[in-house]
Amino acid sequence: MAVAELYIADEIRSRLPEKALAEVAAHLHKRDCQTCGKPLGDKAPALTVDDGGPFLSAMLHHQSCRPSGWYQLGSLVAGAHLSWTSRFFTLPMDDDGALDPRATFIVCPHLEAVHLDQDGGDGWTVNTGRHWRARGFRPMGRELVVDKWVADQTPPRARLTGSTIQIDAGLDGQWSSSADLETIKACRTHNGLLLGVSTAFEPVAATGPNDVLYYGTAGHIFLGWVPLT
Repeated sequence: MAVAELYIADEIRSRLPEKALAEVAAHLHKRDCQTCGKPLGDKAPALTVDDGGPFLSAMLHHQSCRPSGWYQLGSLVAGAHLSWTSRFFTLPMDDDGALDPRATFIVCPHLEAVHLDQDGGDGWTVNTGRHWRARGFRPMGRELVVDKWVADQTPPRARLTGSTIQIDAGLDGQWSSSADLETIKACRTHNGLLLGVSTAFEPVAATGPNDVLYYGTAGHIFLGWVPLT
């Protein structure tokens, strides 16, 4: 779930408005320190911002490991201790009045870090949606095409072995999850699955498909159809 309490240095507060800080907190999830790799525990984590020029990287640490601050870096490097969570299940769908569920894999690809850029304005905003849009993913709604990959780019690879799905999205990450027989059947019937990516939605904290629909219709999950390989 989103981080409720953070150590935030004065320099960060002076350079990021409250709206941007609230958005960052909503897209971060308290798991492991990005310095030592150990659990963040019960205390408020420290928010750090690494400035790589056109992009910022906001991350969570123990305050004793890396104090909250704005750090100037030549380039942004993914943290060695980043965590991810996923869930593989069936999402109910209506096909001319008949229920025809689709296998759906939802992943939060990095719990303790999120990237920001400037979207044509003066302010910084989380760029999860813009990044995945560029990869061919779309929010739930009229833009989303089910049962077919429609982007020009090559889709992520999906391999189903027994009850486990393995997703390879290249530099964006590799993830896996097991599922029940209903999900496996839906995946094989349609020879693919909906892959959903979100940094605002934490799959393990979800209670079921209704949470996916809630966050999806709010535009916080970006989805694409990935065929089995």
